[in-house]
Amino acid sequence: MGLIKKGTIAAAFIVASMSYVPAAYAQQASASPTGSQQTSSKFSDDELKKFIEANTEVTEIQQANRQAVVAAIEEQNLTLDRFNELVKAHRQQKLEEVAANPEEISAFSEAAQSVAKLQPETKEKVKQAIEKTGLTADKYKKIMQAYENNAAVQAKIAKLVNQ
Repeated sequence: MGLIKKGTIAAAFIVASMSYVPAAYAQQASASPTGSQQTSSKFSDDELKKFIEANTEVTEIQQANRQAVVAAIEEQNLTLDRFNELVKAHRQQKLEEVAANPEEISAFSEAAQSVAKLQPETKEKVKQAIEKTGLTADKYKKIMQAYENNAAVQAKIAKLVNQ
């Protein structure tokens, strides 16, 4: 289908299928850490407190983004589930077969474009929220990776949250 760019659909699918994610940069984090795992001793309490502060705001930004994504999809009279079905069909080059009619394809295209337009603004808000705490996006990502893969980091962050 010429009207819909593959990148737009991929971006829309990623955003539309997002559930509660602790951080935007966590999506880019690899499942297994590269090199040696970060240990809790490599991050100061101050860095971890900044991470907690940033992560709280990032989560709020992502929740607002998810609501905007759902609204953009529903504005085109599609449900999130139906939108995701159409994304899957588009990826398999079966959109015309799966869509109920040309109007649904048009609604899908409009929704996908609206969703894709939300991403740059959300990404910038996330970046600003992180940097406002004094962390770099890279440091935030490293702490997130350590949190996801290291029980000691998880415990240290949990302790700081409960103080």
